[in-house]
Amino acid sequence: MVTKSEFGGVALYTVEAGELAVSVMTLGATVVSLRYRGRECLPRYDSPEAYPAGGAYLGAMIGRYGNRIGGARFSLNGKEYRLPANEGENQLHGGPDAFNSRVWEAEALDDAVRFTLFSPDGDNGFPGNLRAAVTYRVAGNVLRLDFEAESDADTVYAPTSHMYFDLSGREDCREAELRINASRYLEVDGGLIPTEVTGVEGTRFDFRTMRRIGESYDHCFVLDGETACVLRDGGVQMTLTTDLPALQVYTAAFFPKPFKPFGAVALEPEAYPDSPNRPDFPSTVLRAGERFRRWAEYRFETAE
Repeated sequence: MVTKSEFGGVALYTVEAGELAVSVMTLGATVVSLRYRGRECLPRYDSPEAYPAGGAYLGAMIGRYGNRIGGARFSLNGKEYRLPANEGENQLHGGPDAFNSRVWEAEALDDAVRFTLFSPDGDNGFPGNLRAAVTYRVAGNVLRLDFEAESDADTVYAPTSHMYFDLSGREDCREAELRINASRYLEVDGGLIPTEVTGVEGTRFDFRTMRRIGESYDHCFVLDGETACVLRDGGVQMTLTTDLPALQVYTAAFFPKPFKPFGAVALEPEAYPDSPNRPDFPSTVLRAGERFRRWAEYRFETAE
């Protein structure tokens, strides 16, 4: 079932099925509420304007490029593209005033809402007129996101969803338990740009068995299969599966007010950061006329 309402004057769509209800607003195609068996599982702001202003990308659709592009530049087909930097010398999450701060078109379906956005050639430095879409679908206790895009010129495209999770409501994700299906992660430099792929064995990045999060992370894990991770807290368990190759784990160590440090954990299914500058990473090139399709599913259940 899909219902439409308003949130501070912005259109808000709620998709409900079983024991799961998900509310998404047109500003940023942003998830502002996710309730499992009546419990709110996401931190939230009190007004729509606070979401892009807060700087945390809370619940937003990210594009054109999730995570970082080093030096805010890349080369494609022999041409260098310079991008506006918005995190030191790098570009983060598509640059300033990116997809998270745009108003998307929305179409209600029987059990889903499809959001679409036109991004013109040169938008934040990226080539090609791009039409992006993300569909939020609820079936049983599963939220599914389908990412789609087409461009009229070769470009790079790597969207993600930036939902933060607080399954217990205690506002301290360090006590949550997490398992990540990853035997490797990306080491980063001081600007959080990847330097090399390395094994998790014997490091604090080994989450191959369920354990407390415990400390601060802002790192990308290389997934070993479609089951990306399992998060458990407060008697609720969420399992994230995806066909994207990596997962960014961000514990919000410097989370802006009104949320506490470590108040929630962002689990972002994504491409590798800085892939346009790393031919050894999986390609994020979207060729003209090709159809981009990726997906992620979030399954909620009661934990024993």
